[in-house]
Amino acid sequence: MMKPHRRPAARLSLIIAATLGFGISASAEDLLPGRLSTTADYFAQREKHTVTPDVMAHLAFMNYTDFISPFYSRGCAFDAWDIKKTPQRIIKYSLAFYSYGLASVAVTDPKLRPLAAHAVDIATSKMKCKRVWEDWEEDGFGSDPIEKQNIMYKGHLNLMYGLYQLVSGNRKYEAEHKHLTKIIHDEIKANPFAGALCEPDNYFVQCNSVAYLSLWVYDRLHGTSYKAATEPWLKFLKKDLIDPKTGAFYLSFHPESGTVKPWLSAYTTAWTLAMVHGMDPAFSERYYPAFKKTFVEVYDGGRKARVRETTNTPDADGGVGAASAFTLLLAREMGDQTLFDQLLNHLEPPAKPKITSAILNYEAPSNLLFDELLFLSKVHVGFGELLKATPPPARADSQK
Repeated sequence: MMKPHRRPAARLSLIIAATLGFGISASAEDLLPGRLSTTADYFAQREKHTVTPDVMAHLAFMNYTDFISPFYSRGCAFDAWDIKKTPQRIIKYSLAFYSYGLASVAVTDPKLRPLAAHAVDIATSKMKCKRVWEDWEEDGFGSDPIEKQNIMYKGHLNLMYGLYQLVSGNRKYEAEHKHLTKIIHDEIKANPFAGALCEPDNYFVQCNSVAYLSLWVYDRLHGTSYKAATEPWLKFLKKDLIDPKTGAFYLSFHPESGTVKPWLSAYTTAWTLAMVHGMDPAFSERYYPAFKKTFVEVYDGGRKARVRETTNTPDADGGVGAASAFTLLLAREMGDQTLFDQLLNHLEPPAKPKITSAILNYEAPSNLLFDELLFLSKVHVGFGELLKATPPPARADSQK
């Protein structure tokens, strides 16, 4: 049988993989053109304490090139996002999902831990730049992005504060982290519903999943008990915001009128179940099979899978266009290698990955968070595993 043609980048990746100990097995030989490493190799990274060559090339994209790499400088320059034509409102999510992947790199490969922590530091610094949160002010919601609501921003910022200290041991953001954690927790406790709002009267479960996970990270670092607020939240979700037949969350909730938008959202569900799994594995494991049955379509003789964004449509990746990419993260979180492989076969080759001078770029990404979500999914050790991570000893200058 004729072997499929491979793109040079994929072939080079396999050669380098063999050199670094990622053996070229039959499954590696059968990689689709445009795939850069095998699923088995991605899942073996932590055991080997070494990232795959394409992940290393992705790290080079983030860090190598002066002025235009995302994490070149902690200043408020955003050339990398301008080049990618990332809308201003999306930059916060880009910084956050890069950071979550970098945290996994830090606990996977001890040699890369300093670099990963350095990049999370820069991402956290950039997260506070007005360019990232100015939509809040422009929309007329106030000049302080953390005072109230805006959990879509401050939940990520709080999780980034915590993960930076967790992987670096550096306490430079500790005072800000303490302050923001209290704001989030107090807001959750004060609301007549479980959770916090994004825009006024807009409640999204996925953004709340970030906020609650940030409370768990704070407790991990400081021995507090903020995570006790999670149980009422999960009860609220089960009662009002998830459809048990499909295992999917409704698009949004609007507390002033009590309205729940009637559409189910796959990207919302995949994002939320992935993060909740780190806090309450049984919750996510209960709904995951029904979610897959409802939204995942396997095709191309079983080699590929794509995800419908909502029910009653055959179309994959509608809405924000990221249902398959977020489900890739969920599959990784759940340890589902088969679905991970099928989804990556669907997502990566059409994006035209290209490694030039050891730097990875995607020439045709399919959504606004494409490379962030693929990077995170490839290296993800699990949110529960991140919560178990032991911070390195704090440096003497770590509070400066």
